[in-house]
Amino acid sequence: MVLIDSPKGYDAAKGTVAGWLYGVARNLTRKRISQVRLDLPLLEEAIENGDSSDSSFCSGSDPLAELSQAEMLDLLRKAVLTLPEPYREAVVLCELEEMSYPEAAAILECAPGTVASRLHRAKAMLQAKMRTRNKSAMCGK
Repeated sequence: MVLIDSPKGYDAAKGTVAGWLYGVARNLTRKRISQVRLDLPLLEEAIENGDSSDSSFCSGSDPLAELSQAEMLDLLRKAVLTLPEPYREAVVLCELEEMSYPEAAAILECAPGTVASRLHRAKAMLQAKMRTRNKSAMCGK
């Protein structure tokens, strides 16, 4: 709708329409998140959309495994939300949206190497957070 309402806002010299639209969507999302924090669990979204890649997970064959995986997904979702914005954006674009570094770099208006660096640091932060949370959960804290 932004493109239809304001076609002069897009400049072909600055990049592709898709990149511009991702930037618009990112800015609108940032604005919305600052107003109201939406917090939908990733697991519920995948089940509702039928997008689960592990069919045994949703088959109900092992309730303990399902519970463990659900808890891990919840911890991971919470850990991603705590990442600083530049790192969170790199994770979302490259891991969830499966964009290449150059595609993500165009949207984030930075170099592909910067995207790779942010993604590497984000993964390290997530691993540390997950280790800390797993230790806390094991100790009953």
